Order: sequence, then structure tokens, then C-alpha cells
Amino acid sequence: MTKNEQPLFCRNCNRPFKRPKPTGRLPKHCSNRCRSAFYRGRTVLPTAPRSYDDDAVRLTRALLTKAQALAHRAQHPVPALPLECLETCVAMRRDLDDTIAVALRQALAKGASWPQIAKVMTTTEGTLKGHYSAEKVDKMLNDRARRGPTRQRQPAALQNTKSPPTVGQVNRLLPGQPGYPLSRALSYLRRTSGSSTVSGLAINSGVSTSYIYRIMSGERIPTWQVTADFARACDADPDDLVFLWNTAHAVTALPPADNYPEAVRTLQAALRGLRLVSGNPDIPTLLRRAAAALTARAAAALLAGEPPAACYLRWPVVKALTNALQGDPEAIRPLWERVEAAGPPDDDGPRWPAAAFG
Repeated sequence: MTKNEQPLFCRNCNRPFKRPKPTGRLPKHCSNRCRSAFYRGRTVLPTAPRSYDDDAVRLTRALLTKAQALAHRAQHPVPALPLECLETCVAMRRDLDDTIAVALRQALAKGASWPQIAKVMTTTEGTLKGHYSAEKVDKMLNDRARRGPTRQRQPAALQNTKSPPTVGQVNRLLPGQPGYPLSRALSYLRRTSGSSTVSGLAINSGVSTSYIYRIMSGERIPTWQVTADFARACDADPDDLVFLWNTAHAVTALPPADNYPEAVRTLQAALRGLRLVSGNPDIPTLLRRAAAALTARAAAALLAGEPPAACYLRWPVVKALTNALQGDPEAIRPLWERVEAAGPPDDDGPRWPAAAFG
């Protein structure tokens, strides 16, 4: 058997076949069909399209969070914050646009066609392909993931705590949740401060302008350095925000006070922070909200910058003021107990236990 008569084996179907021509290059496939099938098999198959399921869940939750916050703010408006609902709507529109982009890519991954999507969105296929390409949607998601400040220092008063606070990247700051009061206080400072623009706040705080808006809308919890710089840019005292910042970061363990004046200042600063959260109500408004234990002099003394008289630091008075400020007395009580534990420097009499005040 000559070389030309020896059978050849197809590289695709592995069947023997005869050489069709005695000259020329040896064929490797028995037919054009097998040759095409062989090269199709060698081609790298495209990877499965991204599902976007997790992104859709995350974005819809963020949208729901803002919708619930908007409902709460519409039912309980703060006269000092006239733009609060409008800013929440703007933030919701941004999240809704991102959610639509992810929902479109999710529909494509699950088998929907461009003509079907164009019909639902009442626009042309070309417009959709230009605005919602996989590259643009993925870039949008990556930009959202990168937003947020870096971890920075915490207030000096809490550097000895066992569990340091963390910096939230994406926080669901609904009414009643830890970070909500801080966002309201910062938003109020921005509204009432005419000395700094949003871009100025961003420069002074070392963050972007868009991040300042996210801080005020409650979408982000800032680091302490950003919070303190924000307060100074608004001509406010950063100490008034320490309690709210600690609450936002779930810092509950407090070190003992170094002395009585320091404990009193910390308590007063926390009460002033609650006043910022509620829109800085005046004394008559607080008296209408409070129980009989609170008087105008007591409220003014506790909210002032100077240490109040000891009679104004009794727990029923502090509790009544906290309720009038729409705060949580149980959250303020540890600060009051620090004052009781330190005791006034000129008081040598017996100390009442904290349980005696209910």
C-alpha cells in the first residue's frame, strides 16, 4: 500500500477517509462539514452574561429605604428643613435611574430581546444600546461601590473603647435607626449656615460634593474627621455631634469621665446635638412638649455652654428635656450616670444611686 493509499483519520469525527488528490497538502478532515465543526469547537465560547441579580436587590433596597424615609419626613416635616423632602426625591431619582439600568441588563441576561425592552420603555433599540451597554452599567456599579470615605480617627473621648466604630459604606438610615439623627443634624447645620456652600463644605471636609449630599440625605455615615470638619465649616461645635456620631456607629461603651466638669460638658453636648436633630426648637416649644419637671431655666441651663446648677442635673429634669427633644432617654442615661459617678467637686454628701430616679 502506497503512501497515498493509506487511510487518513478525520480530526473531527475520527473516521478513516481516503485522500481525494494524490498531490498537495494532506487533508485533515473528511469533509468541509467536519472541518467547520472542528473549528467551531476550537473557538472559545463566550462566558455567560452577568445576571445582575445581587445588584438589583441592593439597589431596590436602597430605593425602598429612601422611599420610607421620604414618607416619614412628609408626615413629620421640620420647618427649619424646607428642602429635606425635595433632596430625598432627588436622591431617589438617582437610585431609580441606576435601578432601571440594572433591571434592563438583568432582563437581557434572562433572555429578553432588545425589541421587547424597547417596547416596554417606549424608545428605540439604538438609544437603549447606547445608554445601557454592559460597559456603562458595570462602570456605574463600580462607581457606586467605590463611593465613601476611608477609615479615620474616632473622637478622643472614645479611643479607649474595646470595639472601635466602623465606617458605613452603604447604610439604610431609616427613621429610628442609629445613623438617622446624625444625618438630620448635619442637614440642619447646612440649611442654617449661610457661610459655606456645598462645594465649600466638600473642600473643607476633604470629600466630594456628591458625598456631602449623600451625608445630608442619610445615604452615607461620615467618618469623625469629616463630621468634625463639616461642623466647623458650618460654624458649629463638633463636640455637639459626638453623641450622634457614636450612636450612628453603635458605640455604647463609654470610658469613665476624667472629672465632673468633663462629664457635664459631654451630657450638655449630647443634648445640644439632639436639639439640632429636632430642628433647634426654642424653649417655649420644648416646654409645651415636656413634662412638668422641666422649666424654662432648666432647659436653658442644660443647653447652654456653661455648666448648669446641680439642681438642673437631676434625672427627671434631664429625662424631660430629652423627651422634649424627641430623643431616647435610655441612650442619654449613661451620660447622666457618668455625671452622677463623677459628682460635683464641692459635694461631700451622700450620693443617690441611679436606680432611685427610675
